[in-house]
Amino acid sequence: MNIAQFSVTRPVAVTMRIAALVLLGAVCYTRLPVDLLPNVSLPTVAVSTTWPNVSPEEIETQVTRPLERAVSSVPGLYEVTSTTDEGTSNVRVQFNWGVDIGQAAVDVLQQVERARRSFPIDPTLQTPIVNKYDPSQTPILVYGVSGEKDTVKLRTLLDNDIAPILESADGVAAVNVTGGETRAIIVNVDPDKLRARGLSLKQVGDRIAQENINLPAGIAKESDTEYTIRSTGLFTSAKEVASTPVGAYDGRVVALGEIATVRDDRPETRIATRLNGEPSVGLLIVRQSGANTIATAEAVRERIEEAKRQYPNLQFRLSYDQSKFIENSVNRVKEDGLIGGALAVVILLFFLRNVRSTLVVALSIPISVISTFALIYLCGFSLNTMSLSGLALAIGLIVDDAVVVLENIFRHIERDKKRAAEAAVSGSQEIMTAVIASTVTIMIVFLPLLLIQGQSGQMFTQLALVVIFSIAVSLLDAITVVPMLASRLIKTEDYEHGEEGVSKNDRTILGRFFRWSGHQFETLDNNYRNALRWSLGHRWLVVGGAFAACGLSLLLVPFIGVELMPQTDSGDFQVNVKMPVGTSFERTDRAMRQVEAILLKNPNVETAFSAAGTNLSIRGASAALIANQGSAIVKLKRERRATTQEVINDLRKEMGRIAGASPRINQIDLVTQILTGGNQNVEVNLIGPDLAVLSRLGREVTAAVRDVPGYENVDVNWQDSKPEIQWKVDRAKAAQLGLSFQDIANTIGTATNGNIASYFQENGFQYPIQVQLPTERRKTVETLLSLPLKPSIVPSSAAGALPQRPGIPPGGPIIELRQVATAVYGTGPSQITRLNRQRFIAVSGTPEGRSASDVQ
Repeated sequence: MNIAQFSVTRPVAVTMRIAALVLLGAVCYTRLPVDLLPNVSLPTVAVSTTWPNVSPEEIETQVTRPLERAVSSVPGLYEVTSTTDEGTSNVRVQFNWGVDIGQAAVDVLQQVERARRSFPIDPTLQTPIVNKYDPSQTPILVYGVSGEKDTVKLRTLLDNDIAPILESADGVAAVNVTGGETRAIIVNVDPDKLRARGLSLKQVGDRIAQENINLPAGIAKESDTEYTIRSTGLFTSAKEVASTPVGAYDGRVVALGEIATVRDDRPETRIATRLNGEPSVGLLIVRQSGANTIATAEAVRERIEEAKRQYPNLQFRLSYDQSKFIENSVNRVKEDGLIGGALAVVILLFFLRNVRSTLVVALSIPISVISTFALIYLCGFSLNTMSLSGLALAIGLIVDDAVVVLENIFRHIERDKKRAAEAAVSGSQEIMTAVIASTVTIMIVFLPLLLIQGQSGQMFTQLALVVIFSIAVSLLDAITVVPMLASRLIKTEDYEHGEEGVSKNDRTILGRFFRWSGHQFETLDNNYRNALRWSLGHRWLVVGGAFAACGLSLLLVPFIGVELMPQTDSGDFQVNVKMPVGTSFERTDRAMRQVEAILLKNPNVETAFSAAGTNLSIRGASAALIANQGSAIVKLKRERRATTQEVINDLRKEMGRIAGASPRINQIDLVTQILTGGNQNVEVNLIGPDLAVLSRLGREVTAAVRDVPGYENVDVNWQDSKPEIQWKVDRAKAAQLGLSFQDIANTIGTATNGNIASYFQENGFQYPIQVQLPTERRKTVETLLSLPLKPSIVPSSAAGALPQRPGIPPGGPIIELRQVATAVYGTGPSQITRLNRQRFIAVSGTPEGRSASDVQ
């Protein structure tokens, strides 16, 4: 018994097979995650190290270079790049495609641990953090929250109360709070009072750390009860911090409040974040890997509504929404697929001119499509633009086999006058080999896509498998379902056709349509017959025309651009503003307010979330505080008529008038973010050891490429050396007075930048206790020259130890900074970038209106 005969004689078995596949596909469809693109795994590992308040050159020498040297021995390495800023080192290790990124991350971690042995011994130097790049960690939602004038209270409320509410939503991996000002216990030490009582800043910090602790002390027994002993000394208020004894003078205890002002406040403002001009704090929602983006965003919105009910004074405004862009993109592909399927059915009806015949063929579309959802789920794929595009592409191929089989069945009915059941068996069996051969040929065409490596392979694997599987199901449908349905739905008496191919007795509207379509089909047939006769009579002209068309097409190839993916219009863009190096935070903040005013004046802008004093992106504010830079994330209205690029062009002209500012505006292209982890820039790299020479060449190249048509936002990742105050210590004199270089440097650092001595705990949360000098006593060189220093080593007699005299505090005299150090004004690099262990400068820009290959 052949397959066709089995299908005709066993309709229940065939129907159950259909029902099983369709039911399995329908169940899997409800569980499929929705995303924009397939999961792309970039073989990249990042190593981040923090060393607060250390210059880029020092970090490059003592941290970045040892890390680069260590990770360069990891197998499968493609490229090593690094960026060294003040206080931070970031090394990016990129591997060849096909490398197991999990094992590569372990190898990098092992090499980093070896490199740490050569790191300097400094308690402020933090342990390097090793991370794999994961595109799913890009926030899907960014909210700007306002409504509380005190940004410290707002930030504290979001950290402690709002973030836990949102983290409980299904699919949320993390909620990151960015911007605003954090709470801290500020200890402003008066240097004059400190000097008068013979104390130093280091002593103040050490005493706070020693007093603010809880320590276990064993157990105690009383009768039959056993007690755990703990010494509890944690501070409970700022007032208690102020009463902490920090030393003794003239026979009495000196409390911290006598030499310092202690307040529950905030550190010095070095960053300002605003939403539509109002002080605000950002909430960044990151989904779990593999979670449904759209469902997660909906769950977050429900939690946002819950938070609004609990805190009615807060205002939540959406400044970035990845889920809507994904939802719209996926829905458009779905709609295109449905329209394509509907048009395919209409065309079938036009050619077959019979409702029952059309139904037999059209059923193969939903059967194949719904069954394919099972493959997508079992392979761990998602519903994305690539997998749905594969389905949309397959819809046009799915019906081919069914049409061929059904037409051959009709031929047996019309030519051999067989019954429908008999014709279904003989017609299907006769054409089965040809149908299988043609279908396998189509499937083979897509198999090479599975062999592509890299990002393209990850992108097109899902498309290829979806097309192959759906066509395979359509083949099974054509050789089993079509014969079974034809034997039961096709009536022989319905095909006693006249010239028009339709029953003469059919006078309905549908019958008239069938007769009209028969006339059109016959006309098309005659025209094709005539064209074929002409072609056979003019063979060389036809062949020559074909070669001429191919040749002319090849001439157009150089004019076709090449790029990874075309730019998408998501309605979001980012503004980056650079002021001259050395510009104060206050001046940068004023410039950012001008940028905000320009943005909000534009009728197409819905929200503008901005930050002054740092770089802001959809991943949040950077940890590095950069006084001369500011950024903004802008969301446009949906109802706008202008495209995102047109809005950007208008804004670029207006922002160019801001004095001293260098604005750059880039679209936030979600596809490029996922595929490359950054913008789709075209870069020119200049490599060499001398930063001065690289800086000069960078300026020359920047000026040259600005004239390239379509090359916008040209910038160089190098800034002029920023002004510095360098303290030069007289080491010999310092040693005579019992001071080490580290003592002097740490005291200067504590005075100007503050030192976190300990942490204040309240309601399960902790806040830093920061020791520093008052603002007015640490902003100028003159005030710092009188900074008191306390010897940490006892001078030897040979070095001229001073005898104890009346009025000299216990432990030695108080020394002023002017006695051992002088201030020298200089410059130093603000950032150092390296490529494959060599310094380099990159001149970059974005191609707008042209492809990347055209700009290159």
